[in-house]
Amino acid sequence: LVHLHQKYGIDAAVAWMLCRPLVRKSMFYMDDGKLLAASKSGSLSPGEPPAYLKPFTTSSPEMTTSYQSLLPSAALENITPTMFETFYSLAIYDMVCPEERYNIDIDRLKKECERLTQLQTGGAAARGQMSVLAAAAAAAGGNYEQVRRATAFTKTHAAELDRLKRNVDQLSKDFQRQKKRCGLVLEKLKGKKESLIVESEKVKEEADGTTPSKNIKNNSKFAPAFTTFCIYPRCLLSPEDSLYCAHFVKLLHKIRVPGFLTIELIDNIVNAVTGSFYCMTEDEAGNCSIFLNELWKCVNAWRYDNDTFASELKDTPGSQLSKAFAEEHDIEIHSLTSGITHDDYKAIYSQWHHKIGSAAIGCLQSSEYMHTRAALIVLSRIVQVFPTQPKAGDRILKTLVPLQGDDNNARPDIRATAQGYSSQLTKARDEGMWKEENITVTKARQEREKMKAEERKKKLAKQHEDLKKESEMISRQLNDNNGRDGRRPRDDRPRQPWADQRMHSRGPPPPPPLSAVAPKFTPKSGDPRELHGRPGGDSSRGRPGMDRGEVWERDRGVGGSGIRPSNDGRGRQVGGAESSSRGVERRKRSRSPEPGEDTEPLRGSTQKRSRGGERGDWAAPHRRGDPSGSSDPQQSSRGGARRSDRRGGGGSSRY
Repeated sequence: LVHLHQKYGIDAAVAWMLCRPLVRKSMFYMDDGKLLAASKSGSLSPGEPPAYLKPFTTSSPEMTTSYQSLLPSAALENITPTMFETFYSLAIYDMVCPEERYNIDIDRLKKECERLTQLQTGGAAARGQMSVLAAAAAAAGGNYEQVRRATAFTKTHAAELDRLKRNVDQLSKDFQRQKKRCGLVLEKLKGKKESLIVESEKVKEEADGTTPSKNIKNNSKFAPAFTTFCIYPRCLLSPEDSLYCAHFVKLLHKIRVPGFLTIELIDNIVNAVTGSFYCMTEDEAGNCSIFLNELWKCVNAWRYDNDTFASELKDTPGSQLSKAFAEEHDIEIHSLTSGITHDDYKAIYSQWHHKIGSAAIGCLQSSEYMHTRAALIVLSRIVQVFPTQPKAGDRILKTLVPLQGDDNNARPDIRATAQGYSSQLTKARDEGMWKEENITVTKARQEREKMKAEERKKKLAKQHEDLKKESEMISRQLNDNNGRDGRRPRDDRPRQPWADQRMHSRGPPPPPPLSAVAPKFTPKSGDPRELHGRPGGDSSRGRPGMDRGEVWERDRGVGGSGIRPSNDGRGRQVGGAESSSRGVERRKRSRSPEPGEDTEPLRGSTQKRSRGGERGDWAAPHRRGDPSGSSDPQQSSRGGARRSDRRGGGGSSRY
């Protein structure tokens, strides 16, 4: 311990943190051996601790001489070595036993064991559980075999049951061991509580002309020294250490250590915490808030509960004050012997409350990032115990307003934390955390909040109506645009009954007629009707008085009056007798040529030329451009008969 502090320059609190496991092992080595011997009958209790633990034994000369180098001489005059050693050698495990948490976990594990035991035994007790398992397996899509396996007690269930039983036994043993450890530490502290505080002052009372003297351990320098060299360095190291410091202070007050001035110690702690707001890191702020939250629970209980004050603080050594502190706060001399009254404590509490509130508001108004960040962390952790006075709470809420704005604050993490803390503080106020608030003020504030809530509801309703009207206007505009584009707008109006009857009286539209040569069928009764034609009507598409030939010629562009213009493929319309004659000529030449017929008629002439010359037999046409003009049968029959088709004076040969 001395080596770490002197050679490597490590702080005393950090050096104690590194050596504490070995120190605690050496302190409770004999006690742990006794517990082990009691649990195992017949085994011998261990003797002295091993050699590596002897330098860390609290009664060893190495540890006793190390205290002089770890503390300055001024601190040693006000802090006894026993107090220094006891404070730094213990841990939270030795001070508090969480019985409630142990019981909750043990009961939960026992229920799991009982459930698996019922599944293993079967019978009527396991029917409910088996039905639940079967339903879960079926809901997961399992088949009959999977459902049956889910309701059976398998090896996995057996291993889980063994593990749960071991955990129950282990937790029960740990609970009993820690409970005995806390009891052992409490007995040790009670046994040496007379040697924890240094006697330094004598108070003389004058009564009836006599001046009896009485030695009282009201050392005014103990609280500042203990806060500076013990409480403050350790509570910033870790959350466990901060929780330990709070419980250590409450334990010494509970066992009524003579000379342990709890009120003065809390006053020095408040002064140290409010000053450290401006020089804390985020982790240190979190640890400090844990310590302050745990300690402030007792402080609030003594302030707002008369019975708690009378049972825990009144007429105890912690309620007494030193002469310097009493004169500084204008408290009567009775506080030196019998302690302070509830009215005196209310006045001191208001001063503490004002100090913490002023320091927090100053950090929130600071332009430094870490000042604001540390204050928000501490305030958000102690929101359930601070503030309790409405004046300080209103000031904090007003200070948070600029931090929550988007324009005035460019740091999003500060803005989010400020918004969260503002919501928490408002909720705590509504739940009655501001205990000193006047009832009239509370009712007036509730009425104002109720009116604001109604105004917000009306505003939301108005916005909803405006949005509805805007959507209807947009729908009407869209319908109007559709009507101007030529599309028929949708008509959502209800139709009249007579309109529906008129529409449905016409019946469905008839199908288009087919050709005149469509097949017919004769039903068993009635007139012959055409398939897919109009019943009892003429299937011709011509006008009355026209026969089928005229209709056929009209549809094909033949005839003077029935010629319709056609498109030449280039977007130009051509018509007249020439186009109709060409169409007739193309249709006539679409058939295969007859023997002795020329397939290349001259333009504008009806004279035909035979392929075979003057002979009447027909010969296969020769290839155009072939100089040989060969009519070899093998050559001509390779691709079949070949004919030429000239359209518009231009020739194109095709098969």
